[in-house]
Amino acid sequence: MTLFRPPHGSFLRPFGGKWKYRAGGVCIGLLLVFSVFPVMAQSLEGLASDSDAPVEIHAEEGIEWIQEKKVYIARGKARAIRGDVTVDADVLTAHYRPTEEGGTDIWRLDADGNVKIRNPSSVTYADRGVFDVPKGILVLTGRRLKLETGENTVTAHDSLEFWQFRNMAVARGNAHVTGKNREMDADILTAYFHKVPGKGTELQRIEAFGNVKIKTPKETAISERGIYDMVTSIVSIFGSVKILRGNDQLTGEYGEVNLNTGISRLLNAPPSGGRKGRVRAVFSAKKGAKIEPKESQPQQ
Repeated sequence: MTLFRPPHGSFLRPFGGKWKYRAGGVCIGLLLVFSVFPVMAQSLEGLASDSDAPVEIHAEEGIEWIQEKKVYIARGKARAIRGDVTVDADVLTAHYRPTEEGGTDIWRLDADGNVKIRNPSSVTYADRGVFDVPKGILVLTGRRLKLETGENTVTAHDSLEFWQFRNMAVARGNAHVTGKNREMDADILTAYFHKVPGKGTELQRIEAFGNVKIKTPKETAISERGIYDMVTSIVSIFGSVKILRGNDQLTGEYGEVNLNTGISRLLNAPPSGGRKGRVRAVFSAKKGAKIEPKESQPQQ
């Protein structure tokens, strides 16, 4: 098989009938962009915690107590505080149950209008939020869904969700993540976490579904699905994979990035089987550059 030697500086070389290349900006972009998700979990975990910390509710216009329905309704720049987490909204509705000790146990908190959730490391914005305390589920919806954590931002059109007992966070509907000149888009982004003694919450796995795009200053990767496994340090992208770097372009059905070795592969199908396609690479030569044909030898 006759191949052409790419222009100087290209990131690919033939390898045993596949394409093999050194992991570049896309891989670094994955690491930097995904770093927002542990902070997302920690920012909501304080509110969804099963600790005995009390919930304090304040409001400028007053708090209405409806005993028949067992609810408190706080209106006018309402605020709920639990530990280092603060929830602001136009209206907060707290649903409670009487306890055996004669107190009240808030089991659900609804936030409506100009919702803002703050802790020392992040701020989350929404139009509406519903927090189910026993289930440990917080769902934020609205037109201005956004999570800000330092240099990173997450936005979504449908919802931002945190599932405490599943150790999972979800951004649904044109999910978009930015961080340090890196961007990622997908229809749905799901992050899975685990607790590490002495370290708190850490990322375990990220899954991206539908119209996945990862952009860095030098590279763009496009696919139908992506998985980042923190345990194996392997990033996999599936379905109509396209990698762009300047005018160079690679296409295939499956790409794999090993962050331990820094080496990636682009294949015509996933190793486990599935839809097969052709692997194709197109390189642009610099003006005046001489491109010499090169015979590739099968790997021994």
